Amino acid sequence: MFRYKVTGLSFFFLGAACATAPQAVEKADIVNPYEYFAFDRPSRIEIAQNLTIRSASLDQNPTVLSASSNNDASMDAHERAVQRETTDSDRLRNKALSTGGHSYYVPTQNSFDQDGWAVEGARLRHVESGLLCPSGLALGDEGRTFGLERVTEFSDDGRDVACQYRAADNGDLIVAYASYWPSVELEAHAAAAAQSIMTNYAVEGQVTLPVVDLQAEDADADMAELINGIEEPLAGGFEIGAVNGVPYRTSLWIVKTHGWHVKLRATYASADQSSELLSAIHFMASHLSVRAKNLAEPITAGAEV
Repeated sequence: MFRYKVTGLSFFFLGAACATAPQAVEKADIVNPYEYFAFDRPSRIEIAQNLTIRSASLDQNPTVLSASSNNDASMDAHERAVQRETTDSDRLRNKALSTGGHSYYVPTQNSFDQDGWAVEGARLRHVESGLLCPSGLALGDEGRTFGLERVTEFSDDGRDVACQYRAADNGDLIVAYASYWPSVELEAHAAAAAQSIMTNYAVEGQVTLPVVDLQAEDADADMAELINGIEEPLAGGFEIGAVNGVPYRTSLWIVKTHGWHVKLRATYASADQSSELLSAIHFMASHLSVRAKNLAEPITAGAEV
């Protein structure tokens, strides 16, 4: 049985790694869990022994393999967000995107001031989607730290956004997205994302990923509404060969909730199981925060990009 401890508010700390091979659902003990913004109010979720970890792979999902790819300029822009910057000057500046929208460098949370984003302590909140972006994600004393480096608005309407995290030691990336595409099917988006990965990397094979789930206690009515009946995500990892002599993979988690597509892309060493698990947990947190906001306060449809 795998057991983990998670502590902190704006940071995740994990004390152990998770194998990526197929596995049965396992329980985990949680203490001082991450503070989500549920139902438009701060709510600390006491979730002792109700976090489960399972495995998923796109090549085991026939609905994705048979889906028509809905690939367009917006999804191509998503893919460029997970490419490594070549120079510090590129990394540390605001810039316009060729497809529309902007990408903003985040020196600190308190210094970030853009319409559509709210500063809440040591995290940013995207107002329309509810996506939460803590100042950093970290892994145990022996692990790694990913700092929030920039937020990206892929469209001028502010309904297609991402938060990009970079590892302090080597530049590995975790990027969380929220895109309001109610007419785009989840399988089509997943097929497009997989196609982009195949196009941009020399993919050597697909691998299973951990998917993290929560269950609500029966007595917690608010959490039961949020968690019970939660949408099923798709996930899969891709081996992409060596980076500086080290085998690497890039991974995808994606779900659709209340018209929003919540996605997480991460690129890391294949042996770095802790960063993989951290990514799975942050995807779960992103899914919950967007679902919670839109259960309480759904947005009007407006125009899609």
